[in-house]
Amino acid sequence: MSKCYGCLEDKTLKDNYCSSCIKELFSGIVPKPLSFDREEFYIARKNLASRMSISGVQDKISLSFENKELKPTASDGKYILKPVPRNSDELDNKEDLIYNEHVSMLISKKVFKLNTAACGIIKFSDGGNAYITKRFDYDEKTGLKYDQEDFASILEVTSSTHGADYKYTAKSYLDCGLAIKRFVAASIPATEEFFKRVVLNYLICNGDAHLKNFSLFSSPGEEDYMLSPNYDILNTRYHVNDSYMALDLLDDYSKAHEVYGYPTFYDFERFAKYLDIKNTRFKKILELVKNSEDKVAKLVEKSFLSDSAKSFYIKKYKERLKMFFQSNENRI
Repeated sequence: MSKCYGCLEDKTLKDNYCSSCIKELFSGIVPKPLSFDREEFYIARKNLASRMSISGVQDKISLSFENKELKPTASDGKYILKPVPRNSDELDNKEDLIYNEHVSMLISKKVFKLNTAACGIIKFSDGGNAYITKRFDYDEKTGLKYDQEDFASILEVTSSTHGADYKYTAKSYLDCGLAIKRFVAASIPATEEFFKRVVLNYLICNGDAHLKNFSLFSSPGEEDYMLSPNYDILNTRYHVNDSYMALDLLDDYSKAHEVYGYPTFYDFERFAKYLDIKNTRFKKILELVKNSEDKVAKLVEKSFLSDSAKSFYIKKYKERLKMFFQSNENRI
């Protein structure tokens, strides 16, 4: 019995993965070990950079999966691979970055029960580790690509209309939630899911949950949009000294926010009401949040994070839980 590189559970493994993760992450096919190392990753990234469709500043390449082998590709890749970043003068503790993202995604899936992109840790040919995630914007049976739009596109904001920091400053989480109510047919479960994601990002100190890290998609041949799986989440505070949240929660500040300087229970309660989340459902989410501390701590302890990163993650999560419920007892 060893620790699975996908779910972190102690199970019988086949090349580092349990049967459940092989099915979910690799469609039931055990992949061969990566045939390239980290240095060869950067060569492939340079060669493919002008042709790849995946965006963002973090080092990454797209992978195809053929004949049990994962290979760098310029198009139609079904996986995204991220190593420990090489050029990261602006980042602290860069060696923990891939493990931070991995455990944060597992918290999203296993603790908060959110629809989350399949992911895991995978080894380079030289034994070094990388983060791998399965793309969710393709139909596995047909290979057809989904119609996907992030919230910058949905809310029609760009650098030319709202400045260089448009992903962070142009709109609020409330704007995103109201857009879900407009564009998603099954808006009731979708807005509840979105609300939980915003809470999760707050609790894990993810200061990079900006407009382009949420999206809607529709499957090939379908017109109805759905909220895409959760992706690109981690405790950013361990690597940069960023803000409490990437976007404003609401369009106007409460008195509680003015007193404490950050969103608290009263703000999240208002947020839920603006999204028309029923009080019974809101209370269920509160119970999930209240009971999350030990579950999060256990997952973090089982993760591949360094000991200092584990301590930081758990400490900050406890602090954010306290901040979240700050104004619940004494309304301001």
